Amino acid sequence: MSPSFLILLTSLVALTTGVNIIIESPPETNWGTWGPWSRCPNGRYAQALQIRTEPYQGLIIDDTAVNGIRLYCGDPQNASTIVITSTVQVWGNWGNVYTCRSDGRPVPPDGFVSGFELRAERDQGSGDDTATNNLRIFCTYPPFVGVGEQMKEGDGLTYGRWTGARRCNSNQAICALQTQVEPDQGNGDDTAMNNIRTECCDK
Repeated sequence: MSPSFLILLTSLVALTTGVNIIIESPPETNWGTWGPWSRCPNGRYAQALQIRTEPYQGLIIDDTAVNGIRLYCGDPQNASTIVITSTVQVWGNWGNVYTCRSDGRPVPPDGFVSGFELRAERDQGSGDDTATNNLRIFCTYPPFVGVGEQMKEGDGLTYGRWTGARRCNSNQAICALQTQVEPDQGNGDDTAMNNIRTECCDK
């Protein structure tokens, strides 16, 4: 093997490891502005999800569906766990916490969020827009656990469609969050959260 080939191979490895990547939801809608990034502490990764959702408001009242999300950088039952969020709108309430940790099953408590999938409704024209309706997370565990990837689905609404999974590289987990949220439209049609970006960090 020539020295020049070894140099090229080393360069390619450097380009494909140790680099954080950004994964983003497909933009079914594009209303609002991107909020600030919120990051887990160094060496910590998302392990649980919580969604703020406005319940269905009926035929004549404006619906917004998902208003914001939280990611827990550790055990959600531990009061000291850091919770990250970006911009959040005011409608609705925080729902259940969906965790990659053991949930009482014989799985080591070290699963991490390694991807997501957004459920979103397209532009409804003169109808009531809701944009993001729900979110799934994908949990990965060490290979020796033998459970493979696990999916946890939030408690949002059902309008729209699932827009396709977005995953980190195999050696990564989600470590940061940014959301696109539409400001209050007054008497106009509110949609609240539209899209999500996450950063994937090497574990």
